[in-house]
Amino acid sequence: MENQIELYKIAAAYLHGFKKSKLKILLKRTGGLNLIFEETYSNLHVQTGLAISTLQKMKREKALKSARHNIEFNKSHRIRSLFLNDNAYPYQLKDCKDGPIQLNIIGDISFENKKIISVVGTRKCSPSSKQIVDQLIASLKGLDIIVVSGLASGIDTLVHEYCLKYEVPTIAVLGHGLNMIYPKENRSLAKEIIDSRGALISEFHFEQRPNKYSFPQRNRIIAGIADVTIVVESPIKGGSMITAELANSYSREVMAFPNSIDKNRLGGCNQLIKTNAAHMITSPEDLFDLMNWEIKTEEQNCSEPTILSQEEEGIIKTIKKHNEIHIDKIFESSNLQPSVIQALLMQLELKNYIFNPSGLFYSSRI
Repeated sequence: MENQIELYKIAAAYLHGFKKSKLKILLKRTGGLNLIFEETYSNLHVQTGLAISTLQKMKREKALKSARHNIEFNKSHRIRSLFLNDNAYPYQLKDCKDGPIQLNIIGDISFENKKIISVVGTRKCSPSSKQIVDQLIASLKGLDIIVVSGLASGIDTLVHEYCLKYEVPTIAVLGHGLNMIYPKENRSLAKEIIDSRGALISEFHFEQRPNKYSFPQRNRIIAGIADVTIVVESPIKGGSMITAELANSYSREVMAFPNSIDKNRLGGCNQLIKTNAAHMITSPEDLFDLMNWEIKTEEQNCSEPTILSQEEEGIIKTIKKHNEIHIDKIFESSNLQPSVIQALLMQLELKNYIFNPSGLFYSSRI
């Protein structure tokens, strides 16, 4: 009987025309998954009030066939499926009206009592984004936080790579079935994620190919599974902006790194901040302050002395000349690109040499 219930749980995701909200109504009126698949349509009509023609369109037999294939694939690849009512199902997604009915998971990871951050961005990222992602992920080391992204090229790849570097648990949410990895260049990265006790997640049937609809559908999981979504870089139109919009619709926090105004093609983050669709983040401390999470000090994170680069020393020297200095003045005093300066400022805040007392003003701690 237990195996039959597991079959029904997976098959529920393949019922035609029944997404999460409608399925929950059906469950409530019938009293269980077994009745949905075993009762006659006439009895279901009486119990639910739904027309027999509507119930017949569920295509129960087709859903069960897909589920059987899914179970066979899961067994051979050590994949577990979580149903929306399972205790192990991420509680953040349970609150999302359009959340997935089931999640297929490769990897040994638990969502219980975990803080979850989604970090997203453009596939065509700028060089400075590498420093931003590096310092952000480094600040999460040892804090029992899971970082989620989408395994796409660009920012997503950087996020997962730095999570592996700093031993931060990471999850890749895929826009296709688990019988493949897209892009194929990230196959080894996906394996490293699993081997490092991270996970790959997909709501799709294992044979589902990626398409223009599957990735926007995937984005709602990235937004819904997290307590906060952080956008590193994005054009005004793109998947990251969709993810931010979805996170806001779920009443989740959204943060965005400001980008230099000369990067017109990457104006999405500035647009989010300008329209109050995201909180501005310029350092990891902004994240911890917004979420009221405890942050480890540099002394706790590293016992070795900090070595500053020549560029960092130059910025500190400029800041120390003033009680407070606006970021524009720092730009004017340096030959570096504004995007590089922003990344260096973030590093110096993380190292506890400077702080941001108000908006775009900086002060020295030394």
